[in-house]
Amino acid sequence: MKKELALDKLIRNLIDKYLFEIAIGLLILISVFIRFKLAPNTELSPDYNFYYKEWVEFYRQNGIIKGLSNAPGDYYVPFNVIYALSSLFPCEAWVPLSIVPAICEFISAFFIYKIFYLLTEKKRCSVFIGVMTLYLPFVIFDGALWKQVDAVYTCFLMIAMYKLLKQQYRGSMIWYSVAFAFKLQAILFLPLYLIIYITGGFNGAENEGKELSKKTAFSILEFLWIPFVYLVAGLPEVLAKHGLRATYFAYLEQTGELDSEGYGMVSYCPNIYNWGFDDHYKLLSTAAVMVLAAVLVVIAFFCYRFREKIDRNLVLYLAIWTSWTCVILLPGMHERYDYAMLILLTPFAMMVRKKIMPFMIVANICSLIVYGITLFGAEIIDIAFISVFYVASYLFVTADIIGLLNGGNEKSEA
Repeated sequence: MKKELALDKLIRNLIDKYLFEIAIGLLILISVFIRFKLAPNTELSPDYNFYYKEWVEFYRQNGIIKGLSNAPGDYYVPFNVIYALSSLFPCEAWVPLSIVPAICEFISAFFIYKIFYLLTEKKRCSVFIGVMTLYLPFVIFDGALWKQVDAVYTCFLMIAMYKLLKQQYRGSMIWYSVAFAFKLQAILFLPLYLIIYITGGFNGAENEGKELSKKTAFSILEFLWIPFVYLVAGLPEVLAKHGLRATYFAYLEQTGELDSEGYGMVSYCPNIYNWGFDDHYKLLSTAAVMVLAAVLVVIAFFCYRFREKIDRNLVLYLAIWTSWTCVILLPGMHERYDYAMLILLTPFAMMVRKKIMPFMIVANICSLIVYGITLFGAEIIDIAFISVFYVASYLFVTADIIGLLNGGNEKSEA
């Protein structure tokens, strides 16, 4: 029998000791390679050539200060600064506009690992689930192909969720405020903070130190971080003399576009408005917002009634449920607006609440289909039909969390 070479012995010892770490490293490298291969393709993006590339070129022609004084587009200041800084690189605009969301996707993956390690105390499973979020189709397509920036505000939301679950309320609110300053869609998670405020906090984990186990509330004054961070985030354009109204009314202008640009009640988001209501924005939009407000009031009342049952697992479940409720009921939703919800729902179903895995899978398939429609033109299934399965998944999750709060279902598995 041949004597084993020292090199082979070294390799086998490394595999025996560090197989998990090697596998995770390879998965991360492969995820980087996927993005590297997809990023140069700009033809599939509905927005890159008409908007993002033009914005970067605008800053190249005018400079950052003059460019910010006449900022193009309708994004708020932090994203305008990103486009302005992207103009400084001597390369095609798609390069920095692909790198920025990719970095944020990895930050989100890291904090998803931290969130689920906090909830389950299963380190390797949490590391794996965090890395696997890098392979979710909507995550890859959104940044690498579309050159969208949903990953940016989402990474701040993930930090905010982690801080919230640790009952570090001020830190959580500050990070949430940063997410909101980057993108208006962060408002989908505001109902969670209102509910946690109303319920006076939530129960910490069992068998931990008294500080975490103790139910603590936070002051309503913490919500002032949202306007404070928003105002501070607008200073670059204000100092560039863009004007107070033009700067700080950006989100108001965005909501007005739903009507002026003909988006209607929905834009490829598989919610209830695909069932014949899409063309009736002027008639239905205000009523839809009021219906959502009423539903959130009922949810808040229900959570307050069963507030003693709310623990860290349920806080994260509430984050998923309330943001999903907003996506289902708000007018003007796009196919990308469930990004942050789905990136939490997927690992939550796999690691904490396994009984909702079928509905998580359906929601991800629906997301994949609508990205196929918007990016690849693959209209093989009507959006109204997709919406039936998407809404049904939401309703099953709604029934499950109501059962948990009401005591009718078993405790979550974690």
